[in-house]
Amino acid sequence: MGIPSRARKKKAPSRLDIRERILLHQVHPAKLAVDWGTGLTAAWLFWDHSLPAALIVGFLPSSLVSIYLILRVDLLPYKETRLGRYFLSPVTRPGDPVRLLGLVVMWGGSWLNSIPAAAAGLAISLYGWGKGLLARKRVRTDPKRDS
Repeated sequence: MGIPSRARKKKAPSRLDIRERILLHQVHPAKLAVDWGTGLTAAWLFWDHSLPAALIVGFLPSSLVSIYLILRVDLLPYKETRLGRYFLSPVTRPGDPVRLLGLVVMWGGSWLNSIPAAAAGLAISLYGWGKGLLARKRVRTDPKRDS
């Protein structure tokens, strides 16, 4: 009757805000598999000049998987993974346009039937993914101490 229990209550898991969910869904294995699989499949379709099919394969599955993961999947376990920390870091924001640029170059090279251009696009995408993972953690200095 209104007397608080002395038993310890389990701490509720921290919830993710929408910004974190949008960032973390990108490291889910299903999202990675769909993005890479459809990106490469779309490149093959661009090579054959099947524009409508390439655009559908390139964008629709990734969009549907993103919506599902953001709205329905518990992404909290990914927050403490190496990729999760990488995506939540403000330093990674420049990586997004690099990865997109790589995809555009790869698809454009495929449309032009240019293996070197398509390979360059793939290399740009891989760079956009890997640059933050390969970078060493920098030690922050206290600005008050530096004065």
